[in-house]
Amino acid sequence: MGEHFGKCALCWNETVLELSHIVPKLVIRELKKTSVGAIRNTANPNGTVQDGEKDYMLCGDCEDLFNVYETEFAKAVFHPYVRGESDTFNYDEKLFYLLTSISWRSLYQDLLDFVPNHVVGIDALECLIESEKIMRDFLLHKRTDIGTIENHIFFFDQVISMEGTEHGISSAEARPNETMHRSVSSYTSCDEVGNTYFTITNMMGLVLITYYKLGPNERLVNTKVVNGIGTIAAKNQQMQSSACGEFSYMMQNATEAASSMSENQKQKAIERIKKVGEDIVNSAAYKDWVNDQNIKR
Repeated sequence: MGEHFGKCALCWNETVLELSHIVPKLVIRELKKTSVGAIRNTANPNGTVQDGEKDYMLCGDCEDLFNVYETEFAKAVFHPYVRGESDTFNYDEKLFYLLTSISWRSLYQDLLDFVPNHVVGIDALECLIESEKIMRDFLLHKRTDIGTIENHIFFFDQVISMEGTEHGISSAEARPNETMHRSVSSYTSCDEVGNTYFTITNMMGLVLITYYKLGPNERLVNTKVVNGIGTIAAKNQQMQSSACGEFSYMMQNATEAASSMSENQKQKAIERIKKVGEDIVNSAAYKDWVNDQNIKR
């Protein structure tokens, strides 16, 4: 494979570009490590994937810049949370920088689609374009803050009860624990009625939401990450937000993908599970499956 030349999305230098992960590779690595068999993409449930979404986006220097912060994030927050080692996390400004970089990568990619295809209205688009510039300048250390943009982490813990129907998915069909804890995704969404624009990134239940504009009905408790020293915990959090609807959307996608799997692929999945044998009961994937079966409907 030859070298890929282009303009780095961050520093704008014309140079050789690397394949950059939108969501840090460490998250995909953990998902693969703790999965029973192969992992799948909801867009193509009959195929398996070996890696997360990536694109020729950053030069080597900018890629290395982000990698340093990703290592700190893994040690301080991500691994302790998804492995059940801790529910309270102390952090410093490195976490804020890393979270900003993740949402910026996703927003940048989404704008490549939003701008030419008129995906969102003009007010939302102008806000997103300005937010991308602010975040890019912050990541390049040209400014020390990201203005009114806010980074929030919501820890999607075990769901023990559900009721009703949302987005066409009944409580009997929904598999919230498996959907959120066994998946990785990132995209930008705009609630133009509620005047709330954000990028949401699910990292195996650790959910990053970067708000570019907060509408008047948004209520967030114990989720905000400050640009400095702080503590965040996977407890006593509350969210009344447009972003909550994305959880149902993710469950809908997962349910539809599961129903679209061919009989051949279902059989292959069963064979992979059989190979794991009795050890499967100790896997994180199995525990999420059990928790979904025990939800009070």
